[in-house]
Amino acid sequence: MLVLVSVGLLSACSGADPGAAPEPPLLCKASPDCAPAPETPLCDQVRGECVALPPGAPIGVKDGSPSSVALALVHEQDRQREPTDLDFNPERPEELWVVNRQDDSVIIVTRPGAPDSASIRLRDPAAAHFMDRPPAIDFGDAGTFGVCGDNDNGGNDFMGPTLFSSDLAVFAKSTPDGLGSHLDMLHSSPFCKGIAHEAGNVYWVFNGHDLALDRYDFAHDHGPGNDDHADGAILRYAAGEVLGTDDAPSHVFYRAEDRHLYVADTGHGRLLKLDTASGTPGASFDGQEPVRARKHVDGATLTELVPPGTLEAPSGIEVHEGIVYATDHATSRFYAFDLTGRLVRTLDTGLPA
Repeated sequence: MLVLVSVGLLSACSGADPGAAPEPPLLCKASPDCAPAPETPLCDQVRGECVALPPGAPIGVKDGSPSSVALALVHEQDRQREPTDLDFNPERPEELWVVNRQDDSVIIVTRPGAPDSASIRLRDPAAAHFMDRPPAIDFGDAGTFGVCGDNDNGGNDFMGPTLFSSDLAVFAKSTPDGLGSHLDMLHSSPFCKGIAHEAGNVYWVFNGHDLALDRYDFAHDHGPGNDDHADGAILRYAAGEVLGTDDAPSHVFYRAEDRHLYVADTGHGRLLKLDTASGTPGASFDGQEPVRARKHVDGATLTELVPPGTLEAPSGIEVHEGIVYATDHATSRFYAFDLTGRLVRTLDTGLPA
């Protein structure tokens, strides 16, 4: 597991009079000289002046070649586990959680990269169903996280996203009925490729079976190891419009600021955004469990943010400070786009595809 090391994002607040003359730029020979000016932390060595970070700076500020950044090892595990996604625990920010597709486990790395870093591997007793081949993880409401399974549950398609507790006194512990520690699960998205938290107990998933984007509302969880799913609701958007692959996750990211779901449409080689506030409820569709609602949403606006041709197999996607970051599974490259889809920066990691 690697972390990209480059110039960090810094922010500052100023109490200066907005009508006052601007301060002259701080002169520099290297970026450490710019430390007294947090709003301009980067040294432009040609001009000899401290400047603001450019758009896309989290993936580097130089020419985007492999030598323009450093990759630091923060954890090394058995590669046969096939780690597919990671997320920091917002309640304990020193914890990095990593899901592994080959053995249905979670690795929790504490203080990644620090000299005293430590890790533990946890596997739920019922992971063979509730965390079977997880492609993604996303932390949600306080003390919970969501995962889903990239499989069809042995051929019966009874698969979908699962809600878990991040409390280590609960997660991966046995329960009386043998259903593991899961808090809730709904079952209308076989071959899930990605998951994103919206709010409360609401999650979005990339449904690789129905080639759709599904919105799940778990409502009230049923507690560890129980199985009452009747209060759940599922809405299906853009059926037939997206395509996953067997080789890589197709991650999704929900941006609350514009209520759009950003999508790595891996099989079609493009990035999309779904206006989740658009569309109207339509016909119901069949399922294998009683739930509160299970409907298509008709007429939702799905926009091609980055058309085919720039990325070969987009997989990772994240939006940060108005920049859409994506990774290409086929080339091991990072890309940064603005919210209109304009390319602003790339990084060739030099890693094998």
